[in-house]
Amino acid sequence: MAEFGEYIPIFGIDHLIYILGLIAIALTLFMNKTHVRVHRRGITAAVILLIIGQQILMYSAYYFVLGDGFGFDASNALPLHISRINSILGLLFLLTKNDKIFRALAMFGLFAWLSFLYPSHVYGVTHPIGISFFINHVVTLLLPFYGIIAYGQKIKTGDSLKVFPWFVLYVAAAYVANMLTGGNYFYLRDKPVFEGMGDVFYIPLSLVFALVLFKAGEWFYRKLGPGLRRGSHG
Repeated sequence: MAEFGEYIPIFGIDHLIYILGLIAIALTLFMNKTHVRVHRRGITAAVILLIIGQQILMYSAYYFVLGDGFGFDASNALPLHISRINSILGLLFLLTKNDKIFRALAMFGLFAWLSFLYPSHVYGVTHPIGISFFINHVVTLLLPFYGIIAYGQKIKTGDSLKVFPWFVLYVAAAYVANMLTGGNYFYLRDKPVFEGMGDVFYIPLSLVFALVLFKAGEWFYRKLGPGLRRGSHG
């Protein structure tokens, strides 16, 4: 297990605890679809409070635990990390049940699978930011399925192409913010892969990857959705 303040290794004990926790919560959701739909109002309220609590925990930990040495300023405090975008989208969807917000949440949230399975600069289970990471990613990963089960949401053919321009706009905003603040939003400065690749190649490649990821996610949601919706009415 990682020491307090240390980053976790991939598939180390902390990472496996995160994975097993996600699996346990996912199984609880999928095996209780009718219960979830019947009690969706209370569950939705609880998830809204959980998202807000996670954000409070994260920002408090950055300020009080990591302290001034971390440099928690505009370079990393803005809501421009993809995980924070997902939290905002999750809150907006739960408050509005809007179809357009749902499909953006479903597509943007696909990046959480990558950071959950290949964690970079993630703290362990005893660290408040590690706990924040777990809560954020479990909610982000499972919220699209909750939307399908509890509210009958659908991902349709072509939804990935409708969301993609918004993703391009997000990457552009992250890039400009990085230039102005010296930040690393969407990991465009300290690249998790192809570290030596210039932005002129890396950013278009990232956009192509995102489009492929969105198309794959669209197919997956469309295949799984009907079964989840049928089960939710059982």
